Amino acid sequence: ATVTECLHSFCKSCIVKHLQTKQTCPQCSILIHETAPMQYVGYDLTLQSIINKIVPGLVDRESQCLNEFYASRGLSVPQNGNSSRPITPSTKTESVSEEGVEDDPPDDGNTWFHPTDVRISLCLEPAGKETSLQEMPMKYIRCSMRLKVDHLANFIKQKTKILDDLQLICNKKTLDGGLTLENIWLETWKAKEAPMRVYYNLKK
Repeated sequence: ATVTECLHSFCKSCIVKHLQTKQTCPQCSILIHETAPMQYVGYDLTLQSIINKIVPGLVDRESQCLNEFYASRGLSVPQNGNSSRPITPSTKTESVSEEGVEDDPPDDGNTWFHPTDVRISLCLEPAGKETSLQEMPMKYIRCSMRLKVDHLANFIKQKTKILDDLQLICNKKTLDGGLTLENIWLETWKAKEAPMRVYYNLKK
């Protein structure tokens, strides 16, 4: 993984752990980003291909580690390749199992996740016990980790009939609308057990 601000490269898991507590490059200490440093770390295909050629068996070991990582968290391993399907909120994702977590909807072309995406379980609730905000009809949902905070806020507004703009909160931190749920899961939720709890309130 390469930092786009200074072009220094690091092991992906190492730089992710580093950026959970700091926002600077480990080598030159340049500020990557004040709130979302992971958005400025990219996958370096050229460097990775060179490393794969000079380190025997690396690809197989990395694949095994990847499988074990997702298996330990009960997630499916994402496949290579990108889907061209856009991420758009769907009103057809309301089926909820007895455990309270949404079942995977059929692939009818109107769902709000990519077929190859890793999905995340969320619990959506109004912020504060004394809030007068409408609660979600079904507060447990599953959606793509690529979904941005702004899109999730619009989805909540649609389901609760709230007209004013909302701000989302996780771990007592107000979330930047441009971040994806993957950013939030890694940097704010710290990859804790699902469901990730997200609270909503009127934007001040």
